[in-house]
Amino acid sequence: MNEKERELKKLVDEVESTHVSVPPLFELFTTLFSILVAIMLFAYPDMIYNYPARLYDHMMNLMPQYMWAMLFFISCMFKSIGLLTDKNMLRVIGLVLSVVVYGLMTFCYALDFPSIGSITFACMALFSVISIPFVKYTSIKHKKE
Repeated sequence: MNEKERELKKLVDEVESTHVSVPPLFELFTTLFSILVAIMLFAYPDMIYNYPARLYDHMMNLMPQYMWAMLFFISCMFKSIGLLTDKNMLRVIGLVLSVVVYGLMTFCYALDFPSIGSITFACMALFSVISIPFVKYTSIKHKKE
């Protein structure tokens, strides 16, 4: 190996040893969204019961409000703890729970279609599914080994 090849190999080794983390923006968004919805449902315990739209009737037919709040809360906690501790399995579990809860919300909104909510939650469910394979490549921590 000549001098230039050694320099090039050293440079390649240095680049390969430095891992640049890409922040999981959608996962952070869904986590924040889940936290806010859970807070809203816990803060206003009669919101679903007293709202005149049929959407909430559909939601109540599936499960009571506290169960909706718990689903959002559990989902965000798995993702949050997984992000903070850099545990990818917890993040995947949180994203799968998000797919379930957003899918249920899409279903409820779709029963009163057309509605913006059905599209919003369908997109969130879709992007939650798309985010699952990228968990291993993203982190909120800068990794330098």
